[in-house]
Amino acid sequence: MTRAQIEVDLSAIAANVRKVIKETKVDVCAVVKADAYGHGLVPIAQAATDAGAKWLGVALLEEAINLRTHGLQLPIISWLTPLTEDFDNALRHDIDLGISSLSLLEKVMAAGERTGITPRIHIEVDTGMTRGGVLNEWPVFLKKVSAATLSEKVKLIGFFSHFARADEPDKIENELQLKKFTELLSELKATGVTPKYLHLANSAAALSNLSVSFDFVRLGIAMYGLSPDVKTMGSSKTLGLIPAMTLCAKLHLVKQVPAGAAVGYGGSAITNRETKV
Repeated sequence: MTRAQIEVDLSAIAANVRKVIKETKVDVCAVVKADAYGHGLVPIAQAATDAGAKWLGVALLEEAINLRTHGLQLPIISWLTPLTEDFDNALRHDIDLGISSLSLLEKVMAAGERTGITPRIHIEVDTGMTRGGVLNEWPVFLKKVSAATLSEKVKLIGFFSHFARADEPDKIENELQLKKFTELLSELKATGVTPKYLHLANSAAALSNLSVSFDFVRLGIAMYGLSPDVKTMGSSKTLGLIPAMTLCAKLHLVKQVPAGAAVGYGGSAITNRETKV
């Protein structure tokens, strides 16, 4: 080894997935966006699948298609898809799509008409994160998605949202988001359609609040063995997680410096005793 390198322990990934499945007693969606948080998209997806994950979650459509072309056959959700994406290609690769706006719903439905493939969609509602999800256009969106589902122009697979402060388990905002989630779900069901799967919990919620696990949890940072927030939830060890990544490098220079030595640009660190650096 002449350069720093990253080592990834796939058995740690598997152990973390199995732990969460055991504790939540629901399925896991292994979140492998951003090259599986830098751990390697395909190897991590395969390790999580082998450990029992029933879903894969990604942000971008190209990530989902990459997984398909490498032989991953379980359901894959892509939830960050600009209106300019090639939705025809998404449908041909059997990718589930997160729908967060009326415009996106219409684009995906148009792709379904062109390809003759009924889109599999997951409605994302904004319950307080104020990022992704349907918000102010909900009444109009609700009518459109309900009609599309009842007329079999789309398959309503899932209904989901995302916590903003799940890593602060005692915050009232978590209860308010759950309340909003259930209210919007009731409004959807009142139109005569019911999603097959509900998913709300991220890693922090999966580790701290079993009441929001629903049908599956979206396991991101915890799958890689890291605590969602060390200050509010404790360390990886406290949570029973195994970090999967190790950065290894050879030492190329070691020196003994006296107390009071300035270290680094601007002398931003000062040694308070004789120190080996």
